[in-house]
Amino acid sequence: MIVTATFLLGLAYTKPMVFALVVFVGFLILALLKYNFRHWQRENVPGPKPSLLTGNLGPTLTMKKHIGQLCEEWYKKFPSEPFIGYFKVFKPAVMLRDPDLIKSVLVKDFGSFAANDFPLDEKVDPLLAHNPFMVTGERWKTSRQLLTPIFTVSKMKQLFPMMEQVSKQFVEYVGRHGGQRRGGKISAAFTTQNVAGCAFSLDAECFDNPKSEWREMGKKVFQPTFLAGIKFTLMMFLPVVTHVLPVPFVPTEVNEWMRNMVSKLLSERRAKPVQREDQLQSLLNLKTKTELTEEMIAGHSLAFFTEGFETSSTTLGFLIYNLAANPGVQQKLYEEIKAAMEANNDTLSYDVMQQIDYLDWTLQESLRINPPLASMTKLCTKNYSLKREINGQLVGTWIKAGTPVLIPLLAIHMDAKYYPEPQKFRPERFSPEEKVARGNQMVYFPFGEGPRMCMGMRFAQTQVKVALLQLVLNFRMTVSPNHKPFALDTRTLLVQAKDGLTVRFERR
Repeated sequence: MIVTATFLLGLAYTKPMVFALVVFVGFLILALLKYNFRHWQRENVPGPKPSLLTGNLGPTLTMKKHIGQLCEEWYKKFPSEPFIGYFKVFKPAVMLRDPDLIKSVLVKDFGSFAANDFPLDEKVDPLLAHNPFMVTGERWKTSRQLLTPIFTVSKMKQLFPMMEQVSKQFVEYVGRHGGQRRGGKISAAFTTQNVAGCAFSLDAECFDNPKSEWREMGKKVFQPTFLAGIKFTLMMFLPVVTHVLPVPFVPTEVNEWMRNMVSKLLSERRAKPVQREDQLQSLLNLKTKTELTEEMIAGHSLAFFTEGFETSSTTLGFLIYNLAANPGVQQKLYEEIKAAMEANNDTLSYDVMQQIDYLDWTLQESLRINPPLASMTKLCTKNYSLKREINGQLVGTWIKAGTPVLIPLLAIHMDAKYYPEPQKFRPERFSPEEKVARGNQMVYFPFGEGPRMCMGMRFAQTQVKVALLQLVLNFRMTVSPNHKPFALDTRTLLVQAKDGLTVRFERR
């Protein structure tokens, strides 16, 4: 401040015209910023007060608060509002609170919100440009039609023997390294190994090699670090910076690794065709109807890898922790699994696993408390009128195409209005009776909802269930005696525990 003041005083004395211009431009920028930040005030839309330089995202940009914590604060501050206005740095944005409004955005009026708010630069992230989550318009429709057959129930049944085999190897791995383990770390070993097998029929060596190439590549994309936190925060909330200084979401090294691996696999399979059930082979089988380049196959393969292991490993890690912290739930789940296995001659199949209702309820409850993402943001693609009641009158507020529309998943999942005693881990919330009592409200969406719902949801749930089933059958899980309530890691947009989740495993 002293240096700046000295510089300006010197400028005023030596070059008064330049000084006057600097002051004028400064006041003009300030006036424009203040005008911009009164946008929601002019629209009579309530919301948190923005700061001059960071809008409403200062605590997230500085990594002091997770975006989920920030959304929950806003959510609680305006309990009677169906939506509020905030500023994504300088850009006016909306956060929805009302389930009916959320249903309109995600399902009924999907055509007006057909894009996810992700600033993809195809030149910087060429393989991501083939990921259905990232693309929009016709490219999204084509990707969705292309990949839908890969995630059907019949495909899960085909992949199930591979998943069961990997889950048994997982049990051996946990047994060899028993005692106290971090749930997230061992879960990542399982999901990476499983994705390598199901997607490519490859052994990632995650259970034998602590420096597995697959795990190292996964860490390069997702492992939270201070620098990675800065990169992801700028990409998501201040994308103009990344346009000036292009930084890829997926490191170039990972892209090249995936390209080389896919190229090698394609050459091998074309030279010696062998019947396989993996996801790569499914893409190759589709190639006769839909022309796919090697680059497109590499892009979809990268999506199988990154989306197949990371969010599922986080989900499994939290599931392990939640069961360890709730021994009554764990025991009931063990008894339900044991009964189902005995009724089927100790034989496990996809259908048998799907019949264990309590396993499904347990997974859903864990996803309620610890969803992979704390929020999701859609992009308004057509001008749209958001309705709310003011003094008994229904009033519409027009939002323009390009406006980010945020849905605070975690805040809604933890709202006592929909889930009494929301902090309590109670799988019975997802029994048919309680779901009926809750009604058809859109208050649960760990995988999103509507046409852009996560395509890999069925695969993710299947691999998490089969791993958990084997763990519960073989181990008693307890929390560490000195464990403390975990805090969210502010270096990532995913819902992750800052210092990991330590759990003890004891053979049954």
